[in-house]
Amino acid sequence: MRWHVLTGEYPPASGGVGDYTGMLARALAEAGDSVDVWVGAPGQASTSGSLCVHHLPDTFGPLSRTTLEQAWTAAPGTILLQYVPNALGRRGMNVGFCRWLGAQRQAGRDVRVMFHEPYFYFTAQRPWRNVAALAQRLMAALLVRAATQLYYSSANWHAYLASYGADDSAIVLPIPSTIPVGPRASDVHEFRNRFAPGARVVGHFGTFGEHVGGELLATLPALFERDGNVRAILIGRGGERFARELTRRLPDAADRIHVTGPLSPSDVSVALCACDVLFQPYPDGVTTRRTSVMAGLANGVATVATAGSLSEPVWKETGAVALVERGDVDAAVARIRRLLDDRVARGVQAKRGQDVYRSHFALDLTVGRLREAAALVGSA
Repeated sequence: MRWHVLTGEYPPASGGVGDYTGMLARALAEAGDSVDVWVGAPGQASTSGSLCVHHLPDTFGPLSRTTLEQAWTAAPGTILLQYVPNALGRRGMNVGFCRWLGAQRQAGRDVRVMFHEPYFYFTAQRPWRNVAALAQRLMAALLVRAATQLYYSSANWHAYLASYGADDSAIVLPIPSTIPVGPRASDVHEFRNRFAPGARVVGHFGTFGEHVGGELLATLPALFERDGNVRAILIGRGGERFARELTRRLPDAADRIHVTGPLSPSDVSVALCACDVLFQPYPDGVTTRRTSVMAGLANGVATVATAGSLSEPVWKETGAVALVERGDVDAAVARIRRLLDDRVARGVQAKRGQDVYRSHFALDLTVGRLREAAALVGSA
């Protein structure tokens, strides 16, 4: 098969969609397919075997469309857009590109759209974003009509896109972990002994945004207060800023907090495995599009996460994470401490999470579903 993958970001530029697209493109190439990645951002073109990375002359503007149409005429294949609204440029309002992509389908091309996110919410707090929110609903409707096949990062997007013409044929492709698994035990032991010797370690992996940070700011002080031997490891960008706020509120806890800052993927794996328990709260609940929770599951770390309005049934059905309701600090602290106290229960939770990851969320499942659906179209 030949794939033309469209994305707004790609490694070495950092970003969740970029990391995912890079991993997916390499996996498709390793499966024997030819893969052309078209990046709507500046960068250096590269070729590795059957994987070629191209950078478009503008961010999915008129020059990009000319370039793509010429490439697709010369080398037809399956077109796969990794869609988040801002990835297409034009301040998240590139209606023209979405309309043009619909014309490509009308011309007989196989256009597929992976919705990582559908559109901005309307908001009274940031009214200037409502113009983009409206434009993005039009973009979503155009892309639904343009696609021969829709893919969703979360089953929740069925409800969000049904009113714009999406039917029940969309395929859910949970976002797999972009972090490697199986770090050397000696590296994990060294990391832990350097930052939390003899302690019970609770970690969080993410970017420590406002809403997630609020949950952590409520929970970690309560956890520290009830367990004097707990240490926290903050993994990822934004941890320094969050730690400053936490220690401002709780000065005595400064020596109980370790901040890693940005790490390479392999070093993230080491830091994750140095934790006894991960606490992953999300404002809308844990979902299948959260790569941060997937990283802990894939690495076999017992994880406590929040249930919320967007949490899919799979989390309760499988028990992949220990669920607590968003905002319930007492329940979160109790669940974390229960896992810290009981090594057997912690091991069971960790193994269950890893098994569910492998059976429901792993990259090879994504690749298999993509190739199977594309092959069916190709043979029709």
